[in-house]
Amino acid sequence: MNSKKPKEKEEGPEKFELHLERLRSIVERMEQGDLKLDESLKLFEEGVDLSRRLMDILNRSEGRVEELLETMEKVAFGRAEE
Repeated sequence: MNSKKPKEKEEGPEKFELHLERLRSIVERMEQGDLKLDESLKLFEEGVDLSRRLMDILNRSEGRVEELLETMEKVAFGRAEE
């Protein structure tokens, strides 16, 4: 029996703001301090998952920016040599 979760589909930058807003609402809710332990744990788990998703989106976006800058440099140097 495999206990690993199936690989999730990569999410694009369009999901970033949605996930960030949900994470903020979780933090605000937990900071109120009036949650039961089980509810706190569920929200904490969701927050950790959202944090991971946000980091994945940021890392992929950073990689894409680096690719674009590299392409721009190649084009700029290619034209300068002509």
